[in-house]
Amino acid sequence: MRCAMKVPMMMTLVLGLALAACQRSPAYKRDQDYYRGDSGSYYSNPQGKSPTQRVESLGQPKKRVLVLNFWNDTPVKIGDLGAFGADELRRGLHLTQRMILPTDLTTELSTEDFIQGEKVRVAQLIREGRKLGVAVLLIGRVSKVVFRQRGDDIGLLRQKQSLAAVDLELKVFDVAGGREIMAVARSGEAASNAMVALDQSQIESPQYRADLTKLAMREAAARLVPDVVRAVEKLGWEGRIAKVAANKIYVNAGKASGLVVGDILRVLAPGDDVYDPATGAFLGRSQGQLKGTLEVVDFLGTDGAVTELHTGGNVLEGDIVQLY
Repeated sequence: MRCAMKVPMMMTLVLGLALAACQRSPAYKRDQDYYRGDSGSYYSNPQGKSPTQRVESLGQPKKRVLVLNFWNDTPVKIGDLGAFGADELRRGLHLTQRMILPTDLTTELSTEDFIQGEKVRVAQLIREGRKLGVAVLLIGRVSKVVFRQRGDDIGLLRQKQSLAAVDLELKVFDVAGGREIMAVARSGEAASNAMVALDQSQIESPQYRADLTKLAMREAAARLVPDVVRAVEKLGWEGRIAKVAANKIYVNAGKASGLVVGDILRVLAPGDDVYDPATGAFLGRSQGQLKGTLEVVDFLGTDGAVTELHTGGNVLEGDIVQLY
């Protein structure tokens, strides 16, 4: 009798424990998922980045980029192909909304002005970029243009296909670092089919060739856009102190560049240009001395920021600012 009572009691105890386990399992699972999914400094994540690194990469301020008109280094002189190619690249980069392409900057210089033989005059190019206040300079070359037609030569109505292809070369320079960061070449092509009668002068006209060649150049420029975006976004962002007035320090980047109120900026003195003593070649610019930090407290105009001294001192106009 006593043994018979023990069995139901044991079953009740086991059942109660099982129910309790079932009741806690969802919460327990959430806890396990939380710790298993933690991607902090103690755990890796699929992207290999910590949360702070991921947020920084998403919130990097936009850099000011200048595209110089391309050099048309071909015998084909139909239209201004160099200016057209640069305009197409500017348009493509602008549409990404990942950088600033200033429309208020004017320069009469083009890519060809910085080419000497087979080399780029890097020092002069970097000086021009600093004078214009941009972070990145792009120069390009139209290296080849091909135009062909094929189709029937006999008959009242003939099928004709016109084809154009263009090769573009591009170099990207980091103005602050004084160095080339990318060289890339891309091609584009365009085709047009037409039924022509006896007179086919329209599809053989210089204007027709120019229009088809520009369509090919547009495709080549579009293929360059992702390469440029990747190269530019690998660079660290820099700005400059525009003015120091009592306890307010004004920076030449603000809301349009992507700064936010509360951002901490470190201030560095401008570095020195370094040249190879043997060849005189420009090697780059050294990093300047750290002076302190600023905090963004307000914005000025379309792309300026008002900051206050956070730490340090002796901040001067022209000093470099970087995200802390």
